[in-house]
Amino acid sequence: MGKMKSLKRFIIWGLIIAIILFVPLIALRFTMRAPEGNKTINQTGRANKDVPTVFNNEPTPEETPKKNVYTFLVAGKDKVSGNTDTIMIVRLDIGNKNIRILNIPRDTMLDTDRKAKKINSSYLIGGIEQFEKDVASLTGFYVNRYVIFNIEGVERIIDEIGGVYFDVPRNMNYEDPIQDLYIHIKKGYQHLDGKQAVNLARFRNYPEGDIDRIAMQQKLLIELAKQALKPENILKIPELVAITKENVETDIDINEMLWLANEAKKIPLSNIETDMVPGVASMIDNISYWLPYKNALLDLINDRYNPLDNPITANDISIVEFSANHEG
Repeated sequence: MGKMKSLKRFIIWGLIIAIILFVPLIALRFTMRAPEGNKTINQTGRANKDVPTVFNNEPTPEETPKKNVYTFLVAGKDKVSGNTDTIMIVRLDIGNKNIRILNIPRDTMLDTDRKAKKINSSYLIGGIEQFEKDVASLTGFYVNRYVIFNIEGVERIIDEIGGVYFDVPRNMNYEDPIQDLYIHIKKGYQHLDGKQAVNLARFRNYPEGDIDRIAMQQKLLIELAKQALKPENILKIPELVAITKENVETDIDINEMLWLANEAKKIPLSNIETDMVPGVASMIDNISYWLPYKNALLDLINDRYNPLDNPITANDISIVEFSANHEG
């Protein structure tokens, strides 16, 4: 009789624990929804679904976005200056189950009259509206959503998923007190916690400078994706979303984040691809810039990133042309 009571008590407590664990997850699943509004549009169209841009006293017709394709402007703010020193366009294709990431070098030169012509200054100068506008001048389209993150938030997320194993290709020793940057990582395959992984991404002392840094960041992103998609981390999606909300500026609400996370986990790692804005490094007025190759960039956008049903044209982007990048 006593054994029956113990078994009954065990079953009751098991049910209670199951309810505590799974009911919130089920409830969250029912509240998930795909992002809406702020439609991806042609750069010469309108920037807001409620206020059309007017050309020659007539509203420009809106382009039609492709179904199940979402584009995001993702950027990381420098800890001290506030500039966005990591800038990416992320294209999430739900239908074809792939993710493409386009890195935009922070020194990319914009076609602008303002004194600060590098794209990494756009957010600091004019906030997210100016930042989206300047990025659209390079890509030819406005993104669906944006995510501006800080370093501390990324460190917390990486720690939450258990860090990351990475083969560091060289000894990394770099200190910059002004940037509050102290990097000391040994060469070799090793486990990195959040702070170490972020320092790896921030390391800049390469022969090719920012271009080599972007290549390193792209490799690190792939390894982080592998770690994040492990079964034990899939169950942490609500916690990861909460950390994200606390440490980023974004127009993605929590229910959209959950939906996006749920869709992203279905995408094979082999379908995560990376690119960089094609161009050349050049010194102009004693300032280092990355000058995009206009034709090569246009081809890359249309082949791999254009979310619209119609091609992006040369009239949709604005590239400053110098002799260094004129042939591109």
